[in-house]
Amino acid sequence: MIEYLFEGSELDKVDIKILSALRDNARIPLKDLATKCRVSKQTALYRINKLVKDKVIKGFHAYIDYQKIGYATYYIFIQTRYIEDETEFIKELSQINGCIIIMKSITQYSYNLKIITKDLYKMMLELQQFFVKKKIITSHFILQRLEKPVISVEIDDKDKKILNELSINCRLSALELSKITGLTYDIVHNRLKHLIKNKVIENFLTVIDFDREGFMYYSVLLKFADDKFDDFLKFNSQLKLDPLVVRRFACVGEFSYMFEIVDNNYVHINEKLNKVRSQFHDMIRYSQIVPIQNHHFYKTRLE
Repeated sequence: MIEYLFEGSELDKVDIKILSALRDNARIPLKDLATKCRVSKQTALYRINKLVKDKVIKGFHAYIDYQKIGYATYYIFIQTRYIEDETEFIKELSQINGCIIIMKSITQYSYNLKIITKDLYKMMLELQQFFVKKKIITSHFILQRLEKPVISVEIDDKDKKILNELSINCRLSALELSKITGLTYDIVHNRLKHLIKNKVIENFLTVIDFDREGFMYYSVLLKFADDKFDDFLKFNSQLKLDPLVVRRFACVGEFSYMFEIVDNNYVHINEKLNKVRSQFHDMIRYSQIVPIQNHHFYKTRLE
């Protein structure tokens, strides 16, 4: 995927190899990264720092299975009137409890918040109060991500400290985490192994700025017919094979399914969606494409 997206880029082969390796595992040890890319550790570190400085890499984040630790995930799509100070508005949105990502889009629903919570009523009450306070919000809808049943994992305050820090910078070493959290190195090391082993942390992700190469993220929302799920497994498997689809899941609300895809042309996305809708016409009732202009990531604040 990385090789395709950066074909013809000003980045050289070493940069692209490093991005590809970090995309697979953002926490790959420097020594292993250097060996994989056939460069020295010093060169690998210099290239990573330069890619971050040049904002090719926008961040390193632990992908946490929030359901395993008792949280549900919601996506709130917000439509607003003209906003005079967008930076301040986004800052206010980020203060909503459980908000971990804000996606700025260029459709009628200008903002998409990803929120995790243990208490739906509390979340809805806070959102309602925010909407009443901010009179510029004209409409919204909420999707709940559907998850497969999992075995819950008990975590304590020490685990939460580690997860909170890794959610915003997963390349922190155990020693660095120890200094930030105030926990001993051994506690951090052992707790991290436990969190990975129990798949509370599913993966370590590198966020790459594909906009530089003319690519954009798109969220595609689909509404399914209530009684037409015979082809769902085939549909889901087909999407799984598309290398440009980076995220996909079923949901409850105004739409039944959501996936994120990267492409450099809205027409390509529309053609691909039309093909899918034609193939699964009995199942898909309607759809919507949401081009994502920017992602804002925030530290997880586990209770």
